[in-house]
Amino acid sequence: MKLKQWLAPRLRLWSIYNELGYIPWKKPRKARRKGRGVYMGARETIPFLNDDAKRTFSHLLLRPGYMMRDYILRGAHERYLAPFTALLVFYSVFTLLIAVVKPGAARDTFGDDLVKGFREATMAKDSTENDGVVIHLDFSNGKEINPDGHALEALAKRITEAIILTRLDVYPEAVDTPWKESLAAIEGDIRSKGIPLFLGNFLLIWLAMAFLLRKYGVSVSGAAAASAYVLCQFCIFMFLALILSFGQNSKLGVLLMGLLLFIDYRQMLGIKNKPAFWLTVKTGLVYLAICFLLLLIAIAGIIVVYRMKA
Repeated sequence: MKLKQWLAPRLRLWSIYNELGYIPWKKPRKARRKGRGVYMGARETIPFLNDDAKRTFSHLLLRPGYMMRDYILRGAHERYLAPFTALLVFYSVFTLLIAVVKPGAARDTFGDDLVKGFREATMAKDSTENDGVVIHLDFSNGKEINPDGHALEALAKRITEAIILTRLDVYPEAVDTPWKESLAAIEGDIRSKGIPLFLGNFLLIWLAMAFLLRKYGVSVSGAAAASAYVLCQFCIFMFLALILSFGQNSKLGVLLMGLLLFIDYRQMLGIKNKPAFWLTVKTGLVYLAICFLLLLIAIAGIIVVYRMKA
């Protein structure tokens, strides 16, 4: 009985905090002033030390869906970091942290694997002759690799060059002109902010949410904001995974991401467990469908280019 009496008011307080985002009878902290003007020190200007960033971080951890509801559906824009600002802040800090704890882990390994695969590929038999010519794909130099008129090898070389062009900061040996030096500097700045870590997922989740959340009155821009905040929430749990694994792993499992999205939908839209569950499943299916569609478009583009060069 004593436990129930102790727990009841605290659960009530938690419900009030979730609904409002603050404790109504707690006096707000006064702003620091210096002379006649407003004083802004390091705490107000450094990310995660100013009030908006700290509030965004804590609310994404404790009441993520309610925070998204407040920002997207209720227009409480002044209390939180803007979605895309939050993305840059969260992933910049995460990229810096993971670069210190586990160098190289923040790189896009999929792109590296594609480049490595194309570079190591060979279109001839194992060190045997093919009509008197051994055709070996070596993209480490700029020599022509199509001595026999084989369009497939030339296409593979072009694809590799296109991939490397988007990763010149990772492959400095490919920088051989002034414009490539400028592009490499821009790409390095973008990568330092963690943008490659979230850009693809942001676009895919945005499209999926924009398609599914129309019936709940969420606009396309609102879906973009929700997608950004969901990725910031994922970033927080990537922080936690990195800490709990002692710097060995920062990846989130599909089930954990699905659970977080389920909680977000339930809180943001005010729906019950069953519709929130099926909305989460539909989001995953639409996400995979968009990925599959983009893959088909890429394959079709490669086939068209190959036939044009054949």
